[in-house]
Amino acid sequence: MSVAATYAEALFEAAQAQSAVDQVRTELGEFAAAMPPGSELREALMGPEVDSAAKHAAVAELMEGAHPVSVGLVQVLLDRGRIGEIDDVVAAYGRRVDTAEGRVVVTAITAIPLTPELRQQIQDKVRAQTGRDAEIEETVDPSIIGGLVLRVGDVVVDASLRTRLEEMRRSLESAPIDLSTAVEA
Repeated sequence: MSVAATYAEALFEAAQAQSAVDQVRTELGEFAAAMPPGSELREALMGPEVDSAAKHAAVAELMEGAHPVSVGLVQVLLDRGRIGEIDDVVAAYGRRVDTAEGRVVVTAITAIPLTPELRQQIQDKVRAQTGRDAEIEETVDPSIIGGLVLRVGDVVVDASLRTRLEEMRRSLESAPIDLSTAVEA
């Protein structure tokens, strides 16, 4: 289990015990979004230039009114020098919540936006195979040319035209060619 997953599991148990699962998810998502990589806030919270007491005071002020479980996680990450991993912890927590609520998040990467029919087909297929409802997160990436790439957890199904063309190219490059018979023809 990864460090982020370990924190996420403990966070989920604490939030669930206080009936604050959704609130914690929202608050931590907002906190992580407020400190993107390279931001002054992130650098200040991660850097050794700012003393620990000042970091804790800043977090307490930024998270004023937030649930104690949310504040507690951020403070623990600060104490352990892991505040830079907040995005991974928040993502792992989100996956843990989805699992507990019987949802599967499917990332669909397509060259053009999914049609409602294809979106429904994906949801139906996931429900049939997992018994859980699928939440589709869609990304449009014209570089895949056509087809789609589906990601469910650690499983990736790549049915993109780009991948098929790349496989064909590799196959042609590695195919033995007898030039003596090609010249005679």
